[in-house]
Amino acid sequence: MLDLHYWPTPNGKKVTIQLEECGLDYRVVPCNIGRGDQFKESFLEKNPNNRMPVLVDHQPEGGGEPLSVFESGAIMLYIAEKTGQYMPKDMRGKYNVIQWLVWQMANQGPKTGECGHFRRLGSTQGDQSY
Repeated sequence: MLDLHYWPTPNGKKVTIQLEECGLDYRVVPCNIGRGDQFKESFLEKNPNNRMPVLVDHQPEGGGEPLSVFESGAIMLYIAEKTGQYMPKDMRGKYNVIQWLVWQMANQGPKTGECGHFRRLGSTQGDQSY
């Protein structure tokens, strides 16, 4: 069983899309970031960076203790490897996928977030573009 510690943010949503596309059963564990759930000790044990999402695999390959994976890109790579889906086995194909994932995480994702932030600001809140 997989537990997804989640709040409906773009990073949380992209993981749920992949879980659904891969046909994996999972349970959503709400992590209300507006309330500060990500700062609770029980959450910090799974991710010391206090950010969600976090995926906990209670039946990881090879057995053993549950495996926690944090950061949406790392979670997506984990799901791809676990299911054998969306990750080519050949070197060229694999790194084509990885480079686009890293591009989204480091470029498109943050820029989209900035756009949303500045669009919500009122003109009386001053210039925050520095």
